[in-house]
Amino acid sequence: MKKILVLATIVLSSNASFGQNQPASSPASSGDPFLPYLTGKPPVIAEDLGTETRPDGIKVHRFVFKSRVIETPTGPMPSMVFAAIAHPAIASKHPAIMRLHGGGGSADINSAVGSAKLGYVCIVLDIPGIAGAPGKSPKSVGPWDKMPKITAKPDPTHSGLFDAVLGSIQAFYMLRSQPDVDINKMGVAGASWGGYTSTMVASILNKDLAASWSVFGSGSFMEGANEKPNVARLPDAERAEFIKYLDPGSRAGNITKPFFIATASNDRHWSWMAVQATLGAMKGPVNQMYSPNTNHMIKYPGGSEMIPFFNQYLKGGPPMPKISITKTKKLDDGSVQVQYSVANAVKPVDAKVYYTYPDEQPVWTERHWSFVAAVPGAKGYTATIPASAAKGTTDLFAIITDIHPELGQDSTSVSSLIQRIK
Repeated sequence: MKKILVLATIVLSSNASFGQNQPASSPASSGDPFLPYLTGKPPVIAEDLGTETRPDGIKVHRFVFKSRVIETPTGPMPSMVFAAIAHPAIASKHPAIMRLHGGGGSADINSAVGSAKLGYVCIVLDIPGIAGAPGKSPKSVGPWDKMPKITAKPDPTHSGLFDAVLGSIQAFYMLRSQPDVDINKMGVAGASWGGYTSTMVASILNKDLAASWSVFGSGSFMEGANEKPNVARLPDAERAEFIKYLDPGSRAGNITKPFFIATASNDRHWSWMAVQATLGAMKGPVNQMYSPNTNHMIKYPGGSEMIPFFNQYLKGGPPMPKISITKTKKLDDGSVQVQYSVANAVKPVDAKVYYTYPDEQPVWTERHWSFVAAVPGAKGYTATIPASAAKGTTDLFAIITDIHPELGQDSTSVSSLIQRIK
């Protein structure tokens, strides 16, 4: 693992009539519970809801697919998942994105249409076990709506998270099967629980992806997450199974393609420590953006980097900025100097270093991050935390906002990783 963080039985039916993705045996007998489903084949469409051609030429195909069959106390029950694919108006091969909603959400067709307007074929779905907007997912049906998320008893297929990831994998296969998709230019993006799911999908389908994106979602629950107490309460053997198969941090070493996470410095669902442990396990290029002093929201200017990120890796567009802290040192007067490098910035309009003191504010969601301006120089940017503010152990990160050539003013912000100095 790269050291980025500087701190430390549901029986599955084998009846083929329920869909192409049914495994021949129970995942519990096959190790990784997802392996039997990694067929590369799109799931069977159980109900075709038709294709709408909008006035702008974008086509939206709505349908319900069969995911898996789950044995319940009242008998076998198929998992049915609503999804929609938006196709650009121009008939050609296009890059493609799967967009995954957050907890309690539903298939966001407006987002899919927005992506199609930008030249992407886009699929959205009601993520099993995560969707839950009242009245907005009437076509998605399965026992996963009553299955707990944080469990692996008697095996991981009993967790609602299993069906969330499985349904998303199958939706990705459906997207890849579209004749107007360039299968070499595909990405996955998600927010919150959808960000968790996109990270899981990236770790399982790495070879099929060109790039992946997450907002808030991460892995490495035990490094600091809202669900950490629930994971910790599991019996030892069950907790080990959950972490091995359903924690993206355990699978992140499979990710070799570019990955970006946009999150909040005080995010309650996944701490920055969990985020950086997950990023640190990845073997491909990573980039990130921390929105300072926010909790499960991004208020910092230029906090919507998803499209320039995918344009870079799926369309050959201009690269995203990348910054790294190169040196920190305490000066004789007690101040702390921070130097960082910036690559690929076109016209930086704002540069800062944010810092906080964990000994004074041990709960990450409650910390206040102060900032000092950074100034450009021959070797990058330099910021100095004054001696009057320096209080010992310090967590800090650098941030820059750039005028992106495709998006205009204050359009892209990126951060360094958070470092701790003593």
